[in-house]
Amino acid sequence: MSSLTLDGAGRWAEVPQLPPEVERAAARALVDFLREVEKAVLEAKAAGPEVLEELHRVWDFRSFDRAWLPFILPMLGSGEVRITLHDGLARMEETGIPALWRLQMGGHDSFILGRIPRCVWLAARSGEETVGTIVNNGSDVFAAPAILEELRAAQQKIDWSRLPESPAHMVELTKQPLSPGDSRAILSTLGTGDIRAEITGFAKSTINRTGVRGIWHTKMLNNAGKPLLDAYVCAVIPPEVASPCEAFDDTVERCREMVDWVEKDLERGAIGGEPVEEAR
Repeated sequence: MSSLTLDGAGRWAEVPQLPPEVERAAARALVDFLREVEKAVLEAKAAGPEVLEELHRVWDFRSFDRAWLPFILPMLGSGEVRITLHDGLARMEETGIPALWRLQMGGHDSFILGRIPRCVWLAARSGEETVGTIVNNGSDVFAAPAILEELRAAQQKIDWSRLPESPAHMVELTKQPLSPGDSRAILSTLGTGDIRAEITGFAKSTINRTGVRGIWHTKMLNNAGKPLLDAYVCAVIPPEVASPCEAFDDTVERCREMVDWVEKDLERGAIGGEPVEEAR
């Protein structure tokens, strides 16, 4: 998820040199956009928890002048979550604004405000409906049948109607004495899916959907590359991948912070090369 500290100096350093008039116009467009994001969240919150849960607002990049994007994109920054669908057919990442995502799909770019882009939500509910009969059940397979049965039972209890907020059912493999045959049987039985999430922070996590909907394989490494976790998780989408509902409070706060310092930098000429009143 996005860090709660807004580093204006760091973001400003990432913006390329632009003509002053382009910089000023891009800054004003960014302020207008952030106010729209804030308004969308506040309206959804006022309408109730269910409306906030379902919030999914899209802004196509074509609504911005292309010359503004080299300013807007680095100013929004990147969050900690990246998701890939269908081997790169769709790519998305959370921006530095919580619950605001950048999506690239089919040659088009857009911003999406919501707990998770709807294309991920739809893809997550596809796949095999249950864990099938064990595959590659050889003489060196010991723990795999019990693990697969536990996953089968947990997967059948998933609530497919909403994103989870609480921790998902987990079967940890890190400390289990699995034989090569066990690992082969589990991987062969569950298959591979078409959703991959990467989360960075104090550690790096990769979360791959298996061929069975609702069953995910997650691995976590610390920043030195040492394995911390190897597990299967049962959820529509693992809760650490989607933005939690409480993140929308941070969305509003971050938008207001960024609007405040961009407007102040415009006024004093730090953006656009001259004080905004003179520029007008």
